[in-house]
Amino acid sequence: MKRLFTVLAAIALFGMLAAPAQAQEDKVRLGLQGGVTSSNFSGDDVPDDASSKTGFFAGGYFNYFFAPNWSVAVEGNWLAGVGSKRPSGDIKLSYFEIPLTLNFAFPLGQSEKTWLGLGAGFTALLNLTCEERADDPAIPNFDCKDDTESVAWAVPFGAGIGFKMSDAAVVWLGARYQLGLNDTFSDDTAAKLNIWEFVLGVGFPVG
Repeated sequence: MKRLFTVLAAIALFGMLAAPAQAQEDKVRLGLQGGVTSSNFSGDDVPDDASSKTGFFAGGYFNYFFAPNWSVAVEGNWLAGVGSKRPSGDIKLSYFEIPLTLNFAFPLGQSEKTWLGLGAGFTALLNLTCEERADDPAIPNFDCKDDTESVAWAVPFGAGIGFKMSDAAVVWLGARYQLGLNDTFSDDTAAKLNIWEFVLGVGFPVG
């Protein structure tokens, strides 16, 4: 029940950057998206030899246009392979990400078929797994989920460019940065997770 309440509250109160908004008659758009991530930790307890880790994500979004050039969006994404790498091994986490953002977009050129979008908001990341992997194959992997906060909070901000391919479909590319707000681990380790996300998506009008 606690996890369900967290999910519902996050959907209602928080969110993140989705497809670039467009000044158009379509009030609602649904879409699919996916891409790659580059993540690392920041904080006083992060080892100096830690480096970024590459992962991926996939999910969908709901975009509501409440005024010309303005929209709000909520997403649901599965993130895998986020964390950090070290010479001695790496930390690998997965999350279900629920972002909500306020987005603004403006056309590039007179045809209004290409749009540049900007967005920012809040994100709730619900922890699914955590695993510490050593480079030495003789050392077994360690399940660190019990040592991980169940919810991580972040502030996303980024930009995207959308292309109106037809009266229905919009294809877009985006990049955003997720700035971690709270520590990832529950043992007072000062380490916030920060994530770059590079996105490819497609959206369609509803109704």
